[in-house]
Amino acid sequence: MALSISTSNVLLDAVPTIDNPGANEVPANISDPDHSLTYTCGTNGGTYFDIHYGAQSDISYVAVSGHNVSLNSASTSILVYNGSTLIDSASIDRDHNVMFTFPEMDFTDLTVRFSGGVGPDPLPTLVTVTFVAAGKHLSIATGEQAGFKRNWLNRHTTQRTTTNLQVGPVSSLTQRKALKGSLSLPNETSAFSQGEWQTFIDFAFEQPFFIKEVEDLGESSYICFDPSFNTSSHGQTLALDVLKLDFTVYNGL
Repeated sequence: MALSISTSNVLLDAVPTIDNPGANEVPANISDPDHSLTYTCGTNGGTYFDIHYGAQSDISYVAVSGHNVSLNSASTSILVYNGSTLIDSASIDRDHNVMFTFPEMDFTDLTVRFSGGVGPDPLPTLVTVTFVAAGKHLSIATGEQAGFKRNWLNRHTTQRTTTNLQVGPVSSLTQRKALKGSLSLPNETSAFSQGEWQTFIDFAFEQPFFIKEVEDLGESSYICFDPSFNTSSHGQTLALDVLKLDFTVYNGL
C-alpha cells in the first residue's frame, strides 16, 4: 500500500475562474494555503460549484483541504476534470481532506467540481472551500511501519469531563487540537535521499504538503505542516539511508 506525498504546488497565487460564484467572495483565497481564507459558492439546488484553473502542465495530483460538505443531507462528490474529461472523483459525507493521484498529465482546463450525491446532481446546500493544490507527488511503498497513525481517521477533538462524588459524568468540555504524524523510511537509496527527497524537503518548508494513505481512496488524506526532517546512515550498508519526518496534521474533520 503506497503512500502518496505532494512535492510541488503550481496553483499557489493562481486566480481561478468560478462557475456559480459567491457574492463578494475572493477566488484567489482558494489558492492560498492560509486556512483562515475561504470561498463560498453562490447558489444551491440547481447547479454545481466549479473551480477552473485553466491549462496546467505536468500534474499528477489534485488536493482539496477544508470544506463543509458534511452540512449536506446526503453525500457530496468532489470531482476532478481535464476539460470535460473526468479524471477522478470521491463521494464523501464527512469533511475529509481529499487528494487525487494519477499518472502525470497536462490539463487543458484543470477543474475541481463539487456536486450533490455521487454526481452529477445539483448541490443541496452552499459549499465553502478553503484550499486547492495541484502539482507532482511521490509514491512511497515503505512508509507505513508498525504503529503508523491513521490520521485521516482520527479527530481534532479532546474532551474533559467533570464528575460527581460517585464519579458519574456531569458536564464536558470539548476542544480542538492539532494531530501529530510521523513517517519513517528505513531503507531508501542514497540517490533518493540526495535527489527527490531533497526537493521535497525544500517544498515542505515553503508550503504545506499532502499525504494520502490509501491509493484508491481520496479521502484517506490530510494536509501537513511544521515538518521536522532527520536523515541518518543505514545500520548495515552505506548504500542506504534512514529518513524520518515528523509533522502536524489537519485532516478536515
